[in-house]
Amino acid sequence: MFRRSETTRTLGLVSAGLSAAILIAAAAPARPPAATPKAPSADAAPCEAVAARARELGDARWSAEGTAAVEALVDIVPEAPASAIPEAQVAGDPAVREALGLGRRDTPVEVRRLPGAEIYEVSHVSGSAACQSLVFARRTPGKPVAILPGPTLQGEMCSGGYAHVGKAGGRPALIQIERAAASPSEAAASRKPLVEIRVTPWTGAAWGRTCKVGLAFRAERRLAERLCARAGDCKAFEPTAGSLASAFNRTKAQDALKGRAATPVRYFPEGPPKGSEAAVAQVKVYMAKAQRPLPLFGGTPTTSVMPGYSEDELDFVPVRIDGRAYVATVGFPGIGWRQDRSSTLVTLFEAGKAMTPRATYIFTDAVSGLESAKVEVARD
Repeated sequence: MFRRSETTRTLGLVSAGLSAAILIAAAAPARPPAATPKAPSADAAPCEAVAARARELGDARWSAEGTAAVEALVDIVPEAPASAIPEAQVAGDPAVREALGLGRRDTPVEVRRLPGAEIYEVSHVSGSAACQSLVFARRTPGKPVAILPGPTLQGEMCSGGYAHVGKAGGRPALIQIERAAASPSEAAASRKPLVEIRVTPWTGAAWGRTCKVGLAFRAERRLAERLCARAGDCKAFEPTAGSLASAFNRTKAQDALKGRAATPVRYFPEGPPKGSEAAVAQVKVYMAKAQRPLPLFGGTPTTSVMPGYSEDELDFVPVRIDGRAYVATVGFPGIGWRQDRSSTLVTLFEAGKAMTPRATYIFTDAVSGLESAKVEVARD
């Protein structure tokens, strides 16, 4: 218990301490204001504009259109009609044809004019993989057409990838759009962009510095279509087909996440049904002879899909449904080694003297919304 004199002295010390603290606080410099976010660099500005448009589209549009919606983020110059002048003159110029490796004058090409300049993109698409090659030419009245060096392009520009002149963020540019070979779910699992948009602006005298927008998406897999031999087959086999497709796609997503080569899919923890080896071998022979066709039972799919199975990552899975033996083929659509990993095919064959296809299911891996749009500027 404090005596009165000690209490008075203690209160005096506390009061003095508080006064000192107040003086110190008053004398302390004011906290500097929060730093203002840096404005995007001039090199990144076109891609920042593209990324902003990607975010503004909203999940509903991305879900409805998928990666086709990237066309709304940039302004690609449409192909000039064959009768357009001077585009037709540039298309037929010997130096341009030689630069593209085209010997014949009648080989079709596409011509697009860079906005605001007498510079033309001339491109040619060839091969079963639809690979694009392109050159740039400057046209000056009274002078021969001059071939110009173009920006460095990434990838092979085949299948889903291409490059065309147009505008990005309001600036004339060469725009390259490259879609990943992975499916939306695989890209989402590995947290990698499904689409990359590279923008190389035209400065008025030369190509500027390239920037890049990486678009990552959320994804979901849906049953898009089913085609069957008999009306009742579609409903009867659908649960099995859905289970097989889920196991297949789950493994592929894990492969993408861990950056590994294709690993075997475990469809059944307890292993395949006993005595199914002969039936599986029979389906393998059938598919090999017919070059892995997709049984459609006289119908035409409304889903855009290749008409057969890819030769890579094609599984033959024996199953039993209501006590009867079947063999399911599970894989990606494709031609030869080429694949479309955004769809998964499942066909059920009934085992017997002849392997009879009963039902085909098409599952599509669909974009359900934008996850992120990240901008980078290419290193010098």
